[in-house]
Amino acid sequence: MANPAIQSVFACFVRAIIGHRAAVVIAWALAVAGAAPFALRLARVAQGGSEAIRGSEAHAVLTTLEREFGRGFPHLVPVILTHETQPSTDPAFAAAVGRTCAQLRHAPGMQRVFDPWQDGLPAAIGRDGKSVVILVQPDAATLAEAEAFTAPLRRHVRAAARAEGFTACVTGMSSMYHDLNHRSATDLLHAEMVGVPLTLLVLFLVFRTAVAAALALAIAGTAVTLSSAALCLLSPWLPASVLAQNVITMIGLGAGTDYALFLLSHYRHEHARGVDRAGALVAAFGHAAPAVLIAGLAVAGGFAALFLVNARFMHSLALGGVIVIVVALAATLTLLPALLHFAGDRVFVHPKRPTSTAASTTATGWAQWARFVMRRPWPFLGLSLGISVACAWPILRTHAWDIGPTDLAPADEARVGYELLQTNFEAGWIAPVAITLQTAALNGAWTPASQRAVLELADELGREPRLGAILGFSRVLAALGPQREVVGETRQLPPGLARPAATAVSADGRTALLLALPRESPSAPRTIELIGALRERRRPSADAAGLTVKIGGGSALIRDFDTEMFSSAARVMAAVITMTFIALLLYFRSLAVPLKAIAANLLSVFAAYGFLVLVFQDGFGTRLLGIAPPGGLNSFVILMLFTILFGLSMDYEIFLLSRIRDEFRHGADNTSAVARGVAATAGIITSAAAIMVCLFGSFGFFGLTATRQFGLGLAFAVAFDATIVRLLIVPATMRLLGAWNWWLPHWTRDRPGRTAGLPASRPRATPSPISRNT
Repeated sequence: MANPAIQSVFACFVRAIIGHRAAVVIAWALAVAGAAPFALRLARVAQGGSEAIRGSEAHAVLTTLEREFGRGFPHLVPVILTHETQPSTDPAFAAAVGRTCAQLRHAPGMQRVFDPWQDGLPAAIGRDGKSVVILVQPDAATLAEAEAFTAPLRRHVRAAARAEGFTACVTGMSSMYHDLNHRSATDLLHAEMVGVPLTLLVLFLVFRTAVAAALALAIAGTAVTLSSAALCLLSPWLPASVLAQNVITMIGLGAGTDYALFLLSHYRHEHARGVDRAGALVAAFGHAAPAVLIAGLAVAGGFAALFLVNARFMHSLALGGVIVIVVALAATLTLLPALLHFAGDRVFVHPKRPTSTAASTTATGWAQWARFVMRRPWPFLGLSLGISVACAWPILRTHAWDIGPTDLAPADEARVGYELLQTNFEAGWIAPVAITLQTAALNGAWTPASQRAVLELADELGREPRLGAILGFSRVLAALGPQREVVGETRQLPPGLARPAATAVSADGRTALLLALPRESPSAPRTIELIGALRERRRPSADAAGLTVKIGGGSALIRDFDTEMFSSAARVMAAVITMTFIALLLYFRSLAVPLKAIAANLLSVFAAYGFLVLVFQDGFGTRLLGIAPPGGLNSFVILMLFTILFGLSMDYEIFLLSRIRDEFRHGADNTSAVARGVAATAGIITSAAAIMVCLFGSFGFFGLTATRQFGLGLAFAVAFDATIVRLLIVPATMRLLGAWNWWLPHWTRDRPGRTAGLPASRPRATPSPISRNT
């Protein structure tokens, strides 16, 4: 039972909703109808990748390249041209490539097209003797714009290549994210086709009517539709991630049905007692709405903590998560009572009038189980902690893993192109390592000291086994030979070097550029480690020449993103735990309950991490999922799981502990209160957990590997929380602490006359009606 004053507020609120139920339903219907077209567009505007972390070294390099070498230069797109009959050694082959490049330069959206022969790129000629890589500089200021340009670029490339007898394949980082996005949208639909019917089945088994099941799913669908539309409308200012789309769908469907299920169960109980519709709604919402509200705010708070991460990619996800939870709460507290009143007696099958006595409640199997655990609290607590530690233990050897081209389907064009690069060129063409050398002096890059520093750096990179060809300013200097110093003074380049030099040194001579081609994909662990090694090395010759060396490119972007995720984890986790503690402290008026709930949630989260390590790092069960184990966990998933799981797991804690607190305040001793609370909420929590496991688990079998990690991690944690935590840890710890569960320091208690902390007196009364087993 909630605080009487709060209960009265919710009762008045629900009466107002019932009195204006037609207007409420029409308003929601109009909102959903208006939002639906924008929600359907979200898949088209969502992007697959993340922009560079602002303030990072990769972002500084990207900004320099954009400023010195033109719009779109940091997002060069490799295009592989293959001729089945003409060898690349034939002058006619080079001429055909030149004509293809010339035609592409006139296509819309092209800033520049690099010809391997005209622009001095011998490493762009394939080892198979019949293929070549041309580079396209799109008219795109961001990775998202380059990603959006992928589809028209492919059309232009195919038309130009076909005219010269080439087959073309467009790959690169932006194309990879484009294909990941497209694949994710398709797999999201497949996951929904599995998860939604399973959810309907569980709801039907709970309520035994299609009307009640449909109402719960309607609340979830409303939340997903409106929040997806909101992200779509905000995408020009805050680019939406494809992972945000997946998270909104998962959380909206899961939390929306969860909240509706909890309130529907209370309403069914009141309805079965013979209370009229309006009275049943007022009683049910007065008792249940405060718990639903605080549970939803806990999830929303977890999402809001993601704004502490310095990544706009995460901000769109955080905003989408907050919106979907707020809409789910609003729909549950306004639309659902209006629809229930309209549905009337069709909502539920008419059961026999229940005997709502304390004796019948505690006689259930759940109550007997709770008493069995409480008779042996220490052994069961030790058992549950042992299971928790065993599940969480693998996290000590967690490795980071990042999305790469091999996460695409074999038929996706970006992956086909990547494999061609691996076979005939260097894999690093998909995302070269960009190294800038900057000096404040005008034409400082051309001084003899700077030239020596550039050549020494190129030699250092050439000896690195993880790198292949080194392009850029060092090749220009090598081609000049003894003329380097003369050219450095006059800036008069030979005709054949003018074009290569234009993209290797800035017009003011302050910035030189080297491009290094890794031998593996940009997300490969060895490539990511290489970025860190290159950044840590000291280069005395560059320092002496006044050159500042910065390392950027695709691999550096990934490394900096991971660094930001892991470095921000502490402050995000601290914020989530603090917000949760304060909310539970105010709601339960207890110190022990929030602390125990937080500790139990941490066990659920760590157990989920350990489970994911076993599956996605060690490979257990990946054959069932139809994927190869990627060898680690995505940094995004690690951070997201914590923030969301903390709120979702808290739902069940709040529903259970609210009932236990009500029993305790109405005079039951501690053991009886726990047993009755477990018995009264077991059906609700079990049904809600089953729904979430079905929804989240369905995403484990479809979609990107990162989405699968997220879905399976959520499903495992919810199942763990609904079993180990609710059935073992909560009864055992509540028994051990006894009345101290509800203790508060005297100076924090309310003014006299109001119940706070450990009550001085607890008048016995019939427990307020709360949902029974479902």
